[in-house]
Amino acid sequence: TNVEMYLEINQLTTHTIVAGATGRGKSIAAQVIVEEALMKGVSVIVFDPTAQWSGMLRKCKDKKMLSFYPKFGLKEKDARAFNGNVRQINDAREVIDIKKYIKPGEIQIFTINKLDPKDIDVFVANTIREVFHSNPPEERELKLLLVYDEVHRLLPKFGGSGEGFIQVERACREFRKWGIGMILISQVLSDFVGEIKANINTEIQTRTMDVNDLERIKTKYGPGILQSLVKADVGVAMVQNAEYNKGRPYFVNFRPILHNTHRLSDEELE
Repeated sequence: TNVEMYLEINQLTTHTIVAGATGRGKSIAAQVIVEEALMKGVSVIVFDPTAQWSGMLRKCKDKKMLSFYPKFGLKEKDARAFNGNVRQINDAREVIDIKKYIKPGEIQIFTINKLDPKDIDVFVANTIREVFHSNPPEERELKLLLVYDEVHRLLPKFGGSGEGFIQVERACREFRKWGIGMILISQVLSDFVGEIKANINTEIQTRTMDVNDLERIKTKYGPGILQSLVKADVGVAMVQNAEYNKGRPYFVNFRPILHNTHRLSDEELE
């Protein structure tokens, strides 16, 4: 329809889940939201099991990505890098002083690709505990976004112990009052039941082949929405938030990213 889609930034304090099959654009959707938040002075901390987010520190040079810019009213000169740092985590029990990494308009990326799945669990659980220990002041507006990529890895069936998942549930319940929003990125959505699902206000679903997710969407929103999702192009996602479109899902074509599509090399990260 060429109607621009807006999301009021403080909606992000009630948390967001981005789900979908690999290669269908879920990371791009999450990164567009993060770019917009950074440009509005929000602090972002990413826990990244693939080091993919390190591309945020370089500007986009990908010819294919740049070719989509005109469709969204962007010019090649709009491509940009974002301020921030990458830190490699080698010890899951390392205590992270979260306060130290809250820098308005900057992205702090903790790469956890060198940790075993069970250790990722320990690290995620500890980082959330540290937020609670930091005793943040109450805040109505979004001040900090915490991004947990590939969060399904915390589930027991993907090798996690479940401890990190319990802490994510706790965070979804309580972070809002401090102006802290969470973005959870996962291949599957149906596993996020109970407390997590009840405390997530924005759902972004790219095309998926997961049977449980497809069944849930059909049951909840009807066969028409399901058909649209199954046919959705890369970069198009179903967005659902109770405040918009009377709570009915609608489809959004996410703009291309401004930062680099490739992660930094291992040498650069080093």
